[in-house]
Amino acid sequence: MSRVLLVCPEPLGHGQPAGIGIRFLEIARVLRDDGHAVTILSPDAGPIDGSTILAASEAADAAVVQGHIANEFFLFARPMPTVVDLYDPYIIENLHYYAERGPEVFSHDHATLTTSLLRGDLFLCASEAQRMFYLGALLAVGRVHPIAFEHSPHLDSLLRIAPFGVQPPRALAARNLEQPSILFGGIYDWYDPILAIDAVAIARESMPKLTLTFTTHPNPDLTPQGKLADAVEHVTRNGYGDFVRFEPWVAYEERAAFFERFTLALLTFRPSIETDLAMRTRVYDYLWCGLPIVTSSAPGTDEILERYDTGSVVRMGDPKTYANEVVAILRHVETYARMTAGSQEFVRDHQWPLALLPLREFCNAPSMDATKEAFAARPAAVDRPRSILSRLKRRLAR
Repeated sequence: MSRVLLVCPEPLGHGQPAGIGIRFLEIARVLRDDGHAVTILSPDAGPIDGSTILAASEAADAAVVQGHIANEFFLFARPMPTVVDLYDPYIIENLHYYAERGPEVFSHDHATLTTSLLRGDLFLCASEAQRMFYLGALLAVGRVHPIAFEHSPHLDSLLRIAPFGVQPPRALAARNLEQPSILFGGIYDWYDPILAIDAVAIARESMPKLTLTFTTHPNPDLTPQGKLADAVEHVTRNGYGDFVRFEPWVAYEERAAFFERFTLALLTFRPSIETDLAMRTRVYDYLWCGLPIVTSSAPGTDEILERYDTGSVVRMGDPKTYANEVVAILRHVETYARMTAGSQEFVRDHQWPLALLPLREFCNAPSMDATKEAFAARPAAVDRPRSILSRLKRRLAR
């Protein structure tokens, strides 16, 4: 069996992991169950500096990295078989931050992704849409090439789909449809919490006891909170504090009891390339606990809810349409029961060991891609054209 090093970009010590942290914890559990020795590095377990990475890599046979921490890993770790987990398309998510943080975010994301695509040996993504997106990126850096194609015509030796997963099925709590409560969860800047708030305000006209709960992010220093601030201001300005709540993020091992407090989940967002590529962690978690979901349309989520009949996809962006869907599900006992049953079928089909099968196969026989340098494209830096002002300054200085 292998010694596997997991380099996680998110803190894990506080016990409140978000999507990436959850994925790394479950990767560790699955690989340990397979008999591998697993070591996890995360930012709150001590500094992830060059000496730490080098020492950890010396004691490992393979590594799994994700996100920006891959820069330090590839800089300091000894060469070794490495899986780059691309399930979270951060370069697309972070396009939302240009207005707030300027061009540096994209420049850093682009450099990080390019380095990872050049250096990794196997890449994991979460869906067929992501697979096509990343195949294009791999082609651009020279990792999709004739040798790779000859070896694996579908490029499975290079890029595999390993979606999110869920923990084993659990007995579901009985829920009271007479006192319904809705869970939204954490607010990222690609969500539209105000649309959800207004939808619930309308739904309360016929279901006055209805409430809506958001959760605050456990790593606010890593995740801009602009939309959260907008939601708080909207609630205050409209006097919605009697039914909209903002609660702390719940510890991972305690989240089942937290989810059982709610009757339905609601997700609202505007269509974009981010929604085309996203794999919503919370969708998996909510279905694990039997929560039907009303959501804006996104290809990955649509396919899940429609295949398992466990929610409703809203393709019109007005709050009244969302309100009508929420009320229709909560008032129809048979529909609610059918959706809950569908969620449990989904759970049986999406266990973590099955979702992570491509990673498990790699760790059973880790190897480096000997062809990664064969056609590697490292474009030379292009100097930015001098502005008219800079040219004038140079002439005046002569």
